[in-house]
Amino acid sequence: MGEVVGIEQGMRRMTEAAAIRFLEIGCRSISRSLDFYRGLLGFRPVAEEPGVCWLDAGKAMLKLVEVPTGDLGGWAADDLQCGMRHFGMRVGDVDAHAARLREAGVAFTTEPRDAHGGVRIAFFTDPDGALLELVAGSVEHDEVCAPELVERDRALHASLTPESDPVFDHVAVTAPDMEQALDFYVRAAGAEVIGRLRFEDDPRGLVITNLQLGPARLELLSFTRDTDPNPWNAGQARLGLRTLGFTVTEHRSAVETLTQAGAGAVMRPSPDPLLIDPDGLPLTVTTR
Repeated sequence: MGEVVGIEQGMRRMTEAAAIRFLEIGCRSISRSLDFYRGLLGFRPVAEEPGVCWLDAGKAMLKLVEVPTGDLGGWAADDLQCGMRHFGMRVGDVDAHAARLREAGVAFTTEPRDAHGGVRIAFFTDPDGALLELVAGSVEHDEVCAPELVERDRALHASLTPESDPVFDHVAVTAPDMEQALDFYVRAAGAEVIGRLRFEDDPRGLVITNLQLGPARLELLSFTRDTDPNPWNAGQARLGLRTLGFTVTEHRSAVETLTQAGAGAVMRPSPDPLLIDPDGLPLTVTTR
């Protein structure tokens, strides 16, 4: 009985404190990526050390890590592949930002278009192949689970102008088993389900479940089609989307809770433990 109580208490502490703090992105050149993320997207550098630069992206941070000899590590432009799929930024006007980026030579993989959920979106890549998304509009979920969070999203959209710099909005992740993913991120990590989007016309059976983790969101993608495994492994010198960073109140109880919920063994000790979620997604756990 005591062990069960201890685990439950750990989960409550995670619920109170867990939040997306940063997204780590691998790049071949810090200076080139700074020209892109600071010069074109407007994110503000807040700390720098050899081979690493931290940028304030609004709701969370970006951590640029220089990996001169790396590659995308098997990442494919197919959402049926599990793991991190893209980094989403909220803007006031997708078309205005797309035009500005296009003039600077940025190539778009998906031109601006209206999407299910009442939003307008566009996709493009950073200089090293990380997939990025611009989103304008407040999401109109097919199934609303947290009306207050939907209202907060509407207020954010209303506050943005066409000239507003992009703001960190979400990280999209494909999960092979949605129930397992929700059990991990909601029950253990303390996320709140905002709502769901059901893409009835998608032959892959796409459902997006949006989760709130602190100020930013985790966009969980699930499919009725079979998915491919996440190609990430600890030995890669990987470019693109690398790890997702969480803040917690205390490392030990957080790591215990997450491992009890199915995370893999800790791959890096304190001060910032690295562990793997049940579907192979690397997570860095930090304290405030």
